[in-house]
Amino acid sequence: MAAPTITHFFSRSSNRSSESDNVVLAPESINNTGSRDPDALIQPDEFKLQGEQYTRCSVIARGPRSTKKRTSVIWLYGEDLQSKRDRKRVWYCYLCEKQRRQQELPAVSNGNSTALDHLHLKHHIDKTTGELKSFRGNSVDSSQPSISDYQDMKSIIFSRRLDRFKELLVRWLVCCHIAFFQIENDYFRDLLFYLFPPLADLLPKAASTIRQWVMNMFEVRKERLRQDMLDSRSSISLSFDLWTSPNYLAALGVAAHFIDKSGLRRTAVLALREVEGEHSGENIADVLLQVIKDYKITDRVGYFMSDNASANDVCVDFVLRAIYPRMSDKQRKRRRLRCFGHIVNLCAQAFLIGKDAEKVCKDLDAAYREGDMKRIRELWRKRGAIGRLHNIIKYIRASPQRRQFFRSIVCGGELSEFDGLELIQSQQTRWNSYFTSIGRALNVKERIQVFCDQYEAGQSQKSLTEDRLSEQQWDELAHLHDQLETFYDGTLSTEGRLSTLADHFQTLDWLLNEIQQAKIKFEELHKEAVRRNTSRGTVAAEADDFAFLAASAEASWRKAEEYFKKADETPAYYAAIALNPTLKNQWYIETWTDEEKKSWIPSVTKLVRGLWLEEYRGRHSTKHTSASASFCPTLPAPVRKEKAFVAVKSHKRLKLRHEALATDPPAVDLLDQFLETDVIRLGEDETFDAIRYWNDRYYTQPDLARMALDVLAVPSMSDECERLFSSAKILLSDRRSRLKIDIIEASECLRSWFGPPAQNTFEDINIGRLEGESDLQGARHGGEGSEIRMGNEDLRAVEQEGFLDEDNTTQDGLR
Repeated sequence: MAAPTITHFFSRSSNRSSESDNVVLAPESINNTGSRDPDALIQPDEFKLQGEQYTRCSVIARGPRSTKKRTSVIWLYGEDLQSKRDRKRVWYCYLCEKQRRQQELPAVSNGNSTALDHLHLKHHIDKTTGELKSFRGNSVDSSQPSISDYQDMKSIIFSRRLDRFKELLVRWLVCCHIAFFQIENDYFRDLLFYLFPPLADLLPKAASTIRQWVMNMFEVRKERLRQDMLDSRSSISLSFDLWTSPNYLAALGVAAHFIDKSGLRRTAVLALREVEGEHSGENIADVLLQVIKDYKITDRVGYFMSDNASANDVCVDFVLRAIYPRMSDKQRKRRRLRCFGHIVNLCAQAFLIGKDAEKVCKDLDAAYREGDMKRIRELWRKRGAIGRLHNIIKYIRASPQRRQFFRSIVCGGELSEFDGLELIQSQQTRWNSYFTSIGRALNVKERIQVFCDQYEAGQSQKSLTEDRLSEQQWDELAHLHDQLETFYDGTLSTEGRLSTLADHFQTLDWLLNEIQQAKIKFEELHKEAVRRNTSRGTVAAEADDFAFLAASAEASWRKAEEYFKKADETPAYYAAIALNPTLKNQWYIETWTDEEKKSWIPSVTKLVRGLWLEEYRGRHSTKHTSASASFCPTLPAPVRKEKAFVAVKSHKRLKLRHEALATDPPAVDLLDQFLETDVIRLGEDETFDAIRYWNDRYYTQPDLARMALDVLAVPSMSDECERLFSSAKILLSDRRSRLKIDIIEASECLRSWFGPPAQNTFEDINIGRLEGESDLQGARHGGEGSEIRMGNEDLRAVEQEGFLDEDNTTQDGLR
């Protein structure tokens, strides 16, 4: 009995078009007169097949060069047709006509392999001889399952439709960053053939086919996402960021944030498009407008989230002028949101470098471009203890021999062993690398000191001696690490898909307080060091160190205050707090307790009310539809969550011990009525779903619910774009550096839309661990990043990429 094929079972459930003329093209030797339909058209030149007009290629005039004899087996059992719509050639099967099967019409414009597969799978025709293959009496390797063994698998494998098979294959390829040409790999195909022989034959034999499958699925899923956004309950807010890919494409990543029609908060990557020309606001806006129009959400766009570059300000203004020409300048500024992660980055950099941060960065940039390693070391050394530590780590990591010597140092007795903790190199463009770098250095402090004392390497040892850290400087690093932990906790408490704009402003307020307290602490330590004055050199240096830290804290506080004040331009930050039933305006009352901050509360409430009156009140229908009867019928009980970031969480929530304020009778205005009712008090470890709360009221209070959902749909930072760039960087390996932007966009969008499996085993960070990699090897993933070796001719190419290391390498994390 002939083996069943996947296509055979898929065809049973496929919805085929019946718009075809009844034609007979096969010669009588294959489809004799007795078996033909008497009403059929006999060998017409043109006819309709599956809803499309075709012409037989045999009647089309051929050029003088088209004299090559056709020797393929497929021409014994069929002929080629040409579509009148796109002039592409397909193959018509005589055997399918005789058996009255639906024609598959495989393309033959670029090759005959698909048609040969059809003859082999559907009609058991030998691809080489053209003869009918016999399955009886054939000897079969006893180690391989026979065809009959697969009959019981039919209900599991073959009941699925072909489009599902394609989807699973494409999902595996894009989510695991598998190169398309791996489908052509003989070892991979042999594996599948062993498991199920017809499956291997069904797989495409060319990477170009897989590329087309990816692009087709991208368009299908894109249309589905487009419809989801059009049906959404909230406006569509966009986050975007620029990225330079490993193959030097300037790309704009765009993600959408909205509440869908079922009430779920959604984040979806929309595009990864190339930006032509300079990275000006107008050029970025051109690409962003293309994406908005492509998804047909021109009249649904809400807020824009990006970093604090001035070009992004211009971009947002340009886009809003184009899609909402009647908006005032004030209204356009309302839509501009700033990435909290970028604000923290600026504050942390100001703390690390001090008030002259911009000048120091420019000097380092110039030194790196010139390749002046001596000047680079001197500039780092001038930055105090953190600069000296940077030079030491750079020196140790610069060669395998130094790394080996560092690992050979054993501290804590004869029986002690190397703990596997490698040094982590800090990166100029990423403040959190300083946090991890200093933390690791403090853990292996004794080993670093022994290395500086014992390692002998000729003249280069002189620079290492100049960078040696004193006990006082180690204390300074400990203070730096403690303060950087504040930035670290603030970042972690606002990242991820669950954070909202309320977290943005609350954490920024908390961060300001923490930096202010650090400044006061360093000023007190400075005064105490001056008062002691017991040893001139030590005390003077110690006082200078604390003075530097106090000045750095002041610079960091100024930067945080700058963006704290900018919140007044965008009332959405305040609205996200006011419309949270567990916070409302009560959060300001209980958090801003000093007289200066108390005076801010009326202006904050005025801004929220202005947003309500100008853009929401009376703008949405109050009709109650049947959907409300089944959506979120009850308010969920608060869920207890594991303790984390205690200080930040304590600053954000309202304490149960506070008494509710006395309220006047409810006002007619819905916003006033909501704000004047009691807040929902939570325990220390309880959480509350504000989005679900407003989904419950979507049909009864549509104006207020729409306002709440619009602001609560937006995250506190544009980290979705960072996830997109991280994935795209893995995609663009050395062997795939020539991928075009369209397939990069399609692959990364599909990867985002498919979502992760239960365990993210396809992430690079997990690969070594899953394959048994040692802790020593895995320690490199603690923040160090992989290195990319570069020649002198490439130094200028990384001017916008970040800073080079002294051995002409650039770190994996730089963009």
